[in-house]
Amino acid sequence: MKVLISRNELLDAVSAVSSIIPARSTQPVLANILISTGEDKLTLTGTDREQSLFINMPAEVEEPGSIAVGAKMLSDVIRAMDDADIRLETDDLHLTLLQGRHRIKLPGVSPQDFPEAEIVSAPSMVFTLPTSSLVEYLDLTTYAMSTYAARPSLAGLLCQFFPDELRMVATDGHKLALLKKPHTFELEEKLELFIPERAATRISSLISKTVADEVEIAAGNGAAQFSADNFRFQTKLISEKFPDYERVIPTDNDKIMIADKEELIKCVKLMTIIANKLTSQIKFTLSKGSLELFAQDLDTGSEGTDVISVDYDGEPLEIGFNGKMLLNLLEHIPAENVRFAMLNPTTACIVEPLPQPEEYKYLSLIMPIRI
Repeated sequence: MKVLISRNELLDAVSAVSSIIPARSTQPVLANILISTGEDKLTLTGTDREQSLFINMPAEVEEPGSIAVGAKMLSDVIRAMDDADIRLETDDLHLTLLQGRHRIKLPGVSPQDFPEAEIVSAPSMVFTLPTSSLVEYLDLTTYAMSTYAARPSLAGLLCQFFPDELRMVATDGHKLALLKKPHTFELEEKLELFIPERAATRISSLISKTVADEVEIAAGNGAAQFSADNFRFQTKLISEKFPDYERVIPTDNDKIMIADKEELIKCVKLMTIIANKLTSQIKFTLSKGSLELFAQDLDTGSEGTDVISVDYDGEPLEIGFNGKMLLNLLEHIPAENVRFAMLNPTTACIVEPLPQPEEYKYLSLIMPIRI
């Protein structure tokens, strides 16, 4: 193999593919990145057998070839080199990087020993979504995913494709985010993709950097593929059943509070600083036209209150929330005002943007905590 390629493009691609490489594995070969050539392009491939990433880059290919090289060493070497094109050459099972006075020779692995990276085979469904919209939808939902791997039924993002609607939902059991977007799909029945938390986070990162207008989504055999511009990302799907989220959304929460989102965020942020570091508990006391926030930490003796004007005409209500969780939720509300629908101190609270976005409908749930 003899290839000339941009150092910066190569570094970006190696960094992206390295994120797929497992930190520790019983299979040392998985610590490598597969480098292979195509017509006027170089392809980098990384896999952990559950997820795979393929990135293509334009390159001057003088002689085709392929080799697998340790991801960390390759990344460190390229990062330390100058900002100029790099020439890659292979000799038996070694990769040489040439740039000006630099000549670095790295040990490699035979491409035949690199594991099969293709996870999606013969996809049964292929469709596209606008890149900018998908970036926004992922941002509004993935924050609510559980990161607790021991509960796989929560540790991911559920994407539901109906003939006339797209839904994305995530929950960790304490908070939930749900987005519904009218969209026409050529489907006869519902299709569900339950994407692992780590994969959903990786997809969001990849598509936020692409210049492509659309993202192609393919699904089949318990796996999914997301493609755009110069990358293909594949992941196995979670086989566990996602909770029945529609059943947990309250239908009789009649105590409605409307507040300025930024003003409420400032108050919650301040009270979270004062609150106990373990519980992060904040108490809301609602009365007509007013919301008082209270937090204290008995361990340090600190306490604080704040009062803001809100649109509220219900009965007086005291309800507690985890301040950090509530702050995270509020920062994802896509509107200037936020609407809380509550029932009592123990029932899940519905939090929605006001007004709702024109393009989709969005809501969040947050469980109160005992005061």
